Amino acid sequence: MKLPNPGKPISRALLLSLLLAACGAPEPSDTPPVSADPALSNEAPSDAQRQQVLRFISFGAMGTDVTIEAIGDDAATLDRVLASAEVELRRVEDVMTSWRDSPLTRLNKKAGQGPQPVSAELAELIGRGLAVGELTQGAFDITFASVGKLWDFKAKPPVIPSAETIAEALQAVGYSKVELDLEKLTVALPEGTQLGLGGIAKGYGVDRAMKVLLDAGIQSGVVNAGGDMKVLGTKFGHPWRIAIKHPRVRDEVIAMIPLANTCMVTSGDYERFFEVDGKRYHHILDPRTGSPATGAMSSTVIAPDAAFADALATALAVLEPQVGVQIVEKLPRVECLIVGMDGTIYRSTGLPRER
Repeated sequence: MKLPNPGKPISRALLLSLLLAACGAPEPSDTPPVSADPALSNEAPSDAQRQQVLRFISFGAMGTDVTIEAIGDDAATLDRVLASAEVELRRVEDVMTSWRDSPLTRLNKKAGQGPQPVSAELAELIGRGLAVGELTQGAFDITFASVGKLWDFKAKPPVIPSAETIAEALQAVGYSKVELDLEKLTVALPEGTQLGLGGIAKGYGVDRAMKVLLDAGIQSGVVNAGGDMKVLGTKFGHPWRIAIKHPRVRDEVIAMIPLANTCMVTSGDYERFFEVDGKRYHHILDPRTGSPATGAMSSTVIAPDAAFADALATALAVLEPQVGVQIVEKLPRVECLIVGMDGTIYRSTGLPRER
């Protein structure tokens, strides 16, 4: 999604309209993930397809395991393209990371010091995050990092922040506190407010890596960053299928969905968590409370754009499932599957059914 230069700090209403317009725009270059099933297609692979090769690369980035696959005629060419896609995804990580020095951490250090210059890329992604914040009424909020810094899910033994500490940190949370000017490419943060792009940057990295494949003329491939997936074309003539697993029973598949030319992202409370006195504390925080979300065990979003799907899936894990489905039903080319805290499965009406 391209954000224009409005000549003044951009309004949240404009951000939202741009976000929805992007979701509705046709994007034949976008798509999702996994094992192909010949039963899903009545057509046998052509001779040309049989002569093609699949090459892949796997590496760690953005705090997860990444696999990029590409299908084509020449293995050496595919390998070069895959290497370039890895470089691009790592570049995105270097810009958006909160875990080491980066343009984002340098911006956070300038909180309370007025408008700060940022790159057009960083400004755009911040703008998109603000738009999802408005769309979900704060269930997704890139300023969550102001309170998220209190939670360490790797600490042993685990430490639960006090209610008083959380309440104090929440004073700095709120997407409306961010002043973004897309003409001047500046961002101003109040003192104490910190931005975290972990709920949208991984999806954006997937989008950028797939663009490398597309620019190189690849017609079939997959970018999978720890469940943030984008798929292009078919796998040797057969459609790709996506398995959505149960968040508590990992060997149980609750849906197997054939998709093409779209993205799929799943967020859940099973990725990083600890338990104290039988209660699960997980890494998806509700920005409105400063504590782990209680909306859903997991949420899966299918959308044309991986960055948007990433952010919306995070929000749907925070919201009550019925509320999340209502939001999705109003969005063109967006579908969802949500597993509520009681195990009930909620689907948007347009979600493709297993075949």
